[in-house]
Amino acid sequence: MSALALEVAVRYLKSRPSRLVSSVSLLSIGGIALGVAALVIAMGLLSGYRSEIRDRLIGANAEVVLFPMTAGGDADPAAVEARLRRLPRVRAVAPVIYQPGVAASAATPDGADAVLKGIDPASERTVSELDAYLPDAARAIATSSPGSPAAVAIGRELARRLDVKEGDPITLSVADNAGGRFAPRTGRFRVGRVFRTDFAEYDAEWVFLDRQELRRLAHMPGQANVLEVRLDTTRDTEAATTAIRAAAGDAYSVSDWRSMNGGLFSALAIQQTTLFLVIGLIVGVSTFNIIATLVMTVQEKKRDIGVLTTLGAGRWFVARVFLALGGLLGGAGVVAGVVFGAAVCWVMTRFRLLSFDPGVAEIYFVSYIPFLVRGIDLAGIVGGSALAILVASVLPAWLASRIDIADALRYE
Repeated sequence: MSALALEVAVRYLKSRPSRLVSSVSLLSIGGIALGVAALVIAMGLLSGYRSEIRDRLIGANAEVVLFPMTAGGDADPAAVEARLRRLPRVRAVAPVIYQPGVAASAATPDGADAVLKGIDPASERTVSELDAYLPDAARAIATSSPGSPAAVAIGRELARRLDVKEGDPITLSVADNAGGRFAPRTGRFRVGRVFRTDFAEYDAEWVFLDRQELRRLAHMPGQANVLEVRLDTTRDTEAATTAIRAAAGDAYSVSDWRSMNGGLFSALAIQQTTLFLVIGLIVGVSTFNIIATLVMTVQEKKRDIGVLTTLGAGRWFVARVFLALGGLLGGAGVVAGVVFGAAVCWVMTRFRLLSFDPGVAEIYFVSYIPFLVRGIDLAGIVGGSALAILVASVLPAWLASRIDIADALRYE
């Protein structure tokens, strides 16, 4: 598009059109701005939701986990740990124990379902974001001493259900892993810390305690029943998992964060694509106002078009003028929509306006959703809007290029 055609289009914008054309122009800019803003906010919401779930899943666990195939856990995981640490993508390995159980208190003797995670704080912080929600974990989950039970850290929502606070006693019950009896094994502990991850499932069920304390409570013969592996990056996790599987051998089953939550992330991706297409129709409908604005401008500027044609301007030049005019009108709407949508996302995230109470958080998994404005989303929104605006400008531009000179200048 030539600079002259763009200059003529800018002059048309600066000229004083009729009130009707001016009103329709403002409506077309406003309609596109609202549609683009709705797309920015919707994509920011879903991108933030996916990012929050992913960060919480990886932050409380690790990118890759290994499960020993032998019952009762691996009696000596040190050998496989050494092999894994030699892999180039592996940054840290930590042995842990997972046990389903029941947590009870004096206020709630019937108890609540819980997931007990036995960890070594020093190694666990190398594979997960433990310090982010459980700082000074070694003190929070201290081992037992004469006259003092072992301390555990429990999620905020679980503490609310049990009606306990830091320092209060609780009991934990797990199945006997030795297989010698069917009765559960129960131990007394004290609440050393109440933590909050903002991930509803963890805050409502998780209990952290020292790995050896949980091993004794569960009467587990092995040192660990899960090995957590931290990678250098979450990109290309599948290739790293394949290398880890080969190094671990047949004695372990290997899974990564994508395979364990593949259905959830696939559903979110489909939802985001569908929402983009549906809300994108708002932008498509808004372009009809651009068509109306350009058609009326063509009629209003018919004499100018005739003069330009007599001065040697070709049909393609006239068409380019109105394509540029449509681009300027639509571009103003897109820019305004992106700025407004990004501002709304910033406010929603800065003041944590989209937060849920515990009941709703159980449905959405998280208690708070940030709005994440990604460059790739903005590129898709701007590119799709530009295409719709271009298509909407083609018909008026073609009509302008077909105006007959004699008809345009007949009454001049």
